[in-house]
Amino acid sequence: MRFSSKVILTFTTISLFLSSCSAAEKQLAQTNPFGYDADYFMGLKLLADDKVNEAKLKFNNCIENGSYFCAKRSAQCLTTLGSVQDKNKACQKLIDIFPDEDSFLIAARQFTQSNELTRLIEITNNLNLAEADNELIRLRLEALNKTESQRYQQEVFDWFISRKISNEHYKFFRDTYFPSLPEEEADYTKKQYIICYRMDLYKKDYTAALEKSLSLFNLFEKADIEPYSLLVSDIGKAYLYASSDFKANAQLFEKLADEYCYYDSCFYFWFYAGRFWEKAGNHYTQAINCLENAIANTKSGDLKDNAMWYLLNTKISQSHKKAIEELNVYSAQWSDPEYFDDLFDSLIPQLMVSGNWSLFKTLFENIDGYASNETTAKVAYIYGRLIQEGYIKVKDKDLEIERAFTRALDCGINPYYKILSAYRLGYSGDEFTRVLCSSPAPSDKQRVESAEILLKGYVYFGFPEKVYPEWLELFKLGISTDTSMQMAQFLSVCAKYDSDYYPLSLRIAARSANISDRSLTTEELKFVYPQDFSEIIDTYSSKYNLDNSIMYALVRSESFFDEDVRSTAGAVGLTQLMELTAEDIAGKLKKREYNLIDPETNVEFGTYYLSELIRRCDNSILQAFFSYNAGITRVRRWLNSSMIEFGKKKHMPGDLFLETIPYSETREYGRKLISASLYYEWLYPKKDSPEKPRSFEEIVETFLY
Repeated sequence: MRFSSKVILTFTTISLFLSSCSAAEKQLAQTNPFGYDADYFMGLKLLADDKVNEAKLKFNNCIENGSYFCAKRSAQCLTTLGSVQDKNKACQKLIDIFPDEDSFLIAARQFTQSNELTRLIEITNNLNLAEADNELIRLRLEALNKTESQRYQQEVFDWFISRKISNEHYKFFRDTYFPSLPEEEADYTKKQYIICYRMDLYKKDYTAALEKSLSLFNLFEKADIEPYSLLVSDIGKAYLYASSDFKANAQLFEKLADEYCYYDSCFYFWFYAGRFWEKAGNHYTQAINCLENAIANTKSGDLKDNAMWYLLNTKISQSHKKAIEELNVYSAQWSDPEYFDDLFDSLIPQLMVSGNWSLFKTLFENIDGYASNETTAKVAYIYGRLIQEGYIKVKDKDLEIERAFTRALDCGINPYYKILSAYRLGYSGDEFTRVLCSSPAPSDKQRVESAEILLKGYVYFGFPEKVYPEWLELFKLGISTDTSMQMAQFLSVCAKYDSDYYPLSLRIAARSANISDRSLTTEELKFVYPQDFSEIIDTYSSKYNLDNSIMYALVRSESFFDEDVRSTAGAVGLTQLMELTAEDIAGKLKKREYNLIDPETNVEFGTYYLSELIRRCDNSILQAFFSYNAGITRVRRWLNSSMIEFGKKKHMPGDLFLETIPYSETREYGRKLISASLYYEWLYPKKDSPEKPRSFEEIVETFLY
C-alpha cells in the first residue's frame, strides 16, 4: 500500500527508523545535533506548509551560520521563492557566497527566465569555454546573441572548436545559430563553415563531411585557418567512416602529420594514419609506427591512452605472444589503467580458446602494478587455475599458485575473484570471514563532514525523497560507509510505506559495500544481500528443488527486488522474464491466465524456468545462469568448443569455462550471479537441514561444476 501524504510517511518512518537504532544513536537523535543546520530542514518543513516567509528566515539563518552544504542548499532554495526580483536577488547572493559552477548555472537559468541578460553576461564573463558547463555556456551565448554583443561570433567559434560537441552545442546550433546563417553555404564565413562541419560529424553525416574536407585542407594550406586539433579529429573520422581507400588515406594523413608537425593536431594526423594503415591490411609496421608517433606527439594522458589502446590492439591482432611480451614497454605509461580493461577483457578469452595458456605468466608479470586491480586479479586467478589444472608448468608450483591467488584477493569492486581465490587458498573461519567482509577502501577517500550532516538531516527531519539523489551526488566526495548504510536503512524503512524506496535503498547499500572505507559486518552484508519475498522464493525453490540462494541471487541481480521493473528489452518483474518465455512457461504449468507483475507468479515462472535450465545443462548451475542470460543453444555451443580447446571429453571446470565465453556481458553476468549465490550461502546457512551442513568448499564446487 502506498500513501500520498508526506506527513504520514515522514513521522511514521522516523519512528520506525529510530526504533531500530542503537541506544547511542537514539540519544544522539534526541539531542538534535544539527545546530544551525537544523534551520535548513525546518525551512523545508515550513515550505511544505506554505509558510514561505518563515521558511526564508530559516534559510537565511542557515546561510549565515550553517555548515557548507546545508547553507548552500538553503541559498539554492531561496532562488525559487518570492517575486522575480526576489529570485534574482537570491541568485546573486548564491553566486557571491558559493561561486561554483552549480550556483552559476542556477543563476543563469533564472536570469534567462527573467530576461536579465546583462546580468547573465556579467556573471559569466570569466567562463573557460573549453571547460565550463556546456549549458551555462549556451545560456551565455544566447544572451550575447540577443544583446547583439560583438563578442558573440568569436565566443561561439571558440566554444565549438575547443571541445567535444555536446547536446548543448546541438541545441544552440539548431535553435539559435543555424537560423541566422546565410541561405547559401558559399556565403558562409570560414568560422561558420567549420562550425557546420563539426555539426555534420556530430550528426554522423560522414559523407557530407568527407566532401567538405578538401576545402578545409585548402584553408590549412593557405594558412587561412589553423588545423585545430578537434577539427582534424573530425576530419579523420569522416575519412574513417566514409572512405574505404584506407591506404591512400594513410599516406595523406602521414604527409599532413609531417607538414603540421609543430601543431597540437599533429597527434590526430599520426593517430588516424595509424588507424588507416591498420584497416588497409598487411601494413602492420606502418600502423605501429604511426601510432607510436602519435604517442610521442602529445602530452595529454588521455590521448596517449587512446593511441596506446589501438597500438596494443593492433599488436594483439598480429601476435599474442609478442604483444604480451612488449606490454611492459607501454603499461608504465598508462594514465588511466581502467581505460584498458576492455582490451584485456577481449584478450583473455582469445588466449583461453587459442591454447596460449603459458602466456598468462608473462601477462600477469607485465601488468601487475600497472593495470587496474580488477584486470590484474582476473589474470592472476586464471593463471593460478591454469597451473592447478596442469596447463602451465612452472617451478615451485605450490608457491606460484599461492602468489597468484593471493594477488587475486585484491580485486577492486568485483567480489568474484576474491571469493574464489579465498576458496582456492583454503581459507576458513575468521580468515575467510575477513576476506568476504573486506572492501577496497580507496586511499584518497575524503571525509566531507558537511555533506554527511546534510544527508543525516534528511533522515532526522524526515525527507526520504531527497536522500537518494543527494547521496548519489555527494557519494563521490567521500561519504563514509557508516553514513551511507544509515541512508540505506532509512530508505528501507520508508519502503514499508512506499515500495519505490526499496530498490534505492539496496543500490546505496550495494555501492557502499563495493567501495567501503572499512570492513563490513555480516549484518550489513545481509542488508546488501537481503532475503526479500522470502515466503514466495522459499516456497517455489522448494517446489522446484532449487537451492534458495540461487533464486535470491537471481532476483537481486535481475531486478534488485523491484517487482514493477521493466527493462528496455521488455523483460518484466522480479526475475526479468520476457513475455514469450513466460507464455511458454505458462503452457507447461497449465496456467491460462497470469500476470508477470504479480510477484508470486513471476517468481514461480522464473524458478521453474531456471530449474529446467539446470536440468537441461546436466545440473550445472553456472551453465544454467549463462543460459538464462544468453540462451541454452549458445551455451552448449560455447561449452563444446571450450572442451575441444582444453582437451576435455567430459568435465570442464566452470570457472575456466566462464573465461572462454565470447561475450563480455555474459561472462560478467555469470560472475555476478556466482558471487551473489555464494554470499547468500555464506550469510544464510541452512540451519534446518537434516544433513550435515556443507562446507564452503562443497558449496563453491556445487556452483562451479
